[in-house]
Amino acid sequence: MKINAYRQKKGTTLQFNLNITELFKSHFGFQVGIATRVIADQILNPFQDIEVIESNAPANAVSRMGTPVWDYVSIKPKIIEGTGESFGGFDFPLECVTEVILPKKIVETEIIGRDGDVEELMGVKDWMITFRGFIINYDTQDYPEDALKELKDFAALKTTLLDVESTFLNLLDIYHLSIHKLILPAAAGYSHVQPFELEAKSKIPFTVNASNGILL
Repeated sequence: MKINAYRQKKGTTLQFNLNITELFKSHFGFQVGIATRVIADQILNPFQDIEVIESNAPANAVSRMGTPVWDYVSIKPKIIEGTGESFGGFDFPLECVTEVILPKKIVETEIIGRDGDVEELMGVKDWMITFRGFIINYDTQDYPEDALKELKDFAALKTTLLDVESTFLNLLDIYHLSIHKLILPAAAGYSHVQPFELEAKSKIPFTVNASNGILL
């Protein structure tokens, strides 16, 4: 999807020519299909004169380019244990995709005279979660310094347990995660766009009890 956006500022016209699909392909090596709101309405809302029932559910989010967002990732506020730092929460940019991998803990043993390995399943590991997306300054062609600092401060939090709200992640019973790595690739040709890749793992909270050991 290619978007041409125009904005008047100080008597001049700024033109932004963004192709989010190509950005994902060039920076992260895969193609992402993104439908416009008009196409989504034609596919998902073909019926007219339907009675609207009040609901407390939030409306579908829409990015600054008008593309529908079917899910979002929000990290809830908390007080950081150990430092006492107050963390106000963090909402991932809407121009973001989430990838998850569930590895297993398997012990492989070689036996002389037998083809193949003997495998012993010990359980499953934490989900490996990768967030890939872009920080975009839609107002000017200046580098998005403030938004990048917010992402950097979030990734550098001194904690291994963050509460996450996301329809997709919560569907997989992922309600807590820890941040392991922040990667900031170069964005050739875009002064106001910063790609990012954030690696995380799912976590299961536990309590250490002096009498009973670890309580999940």
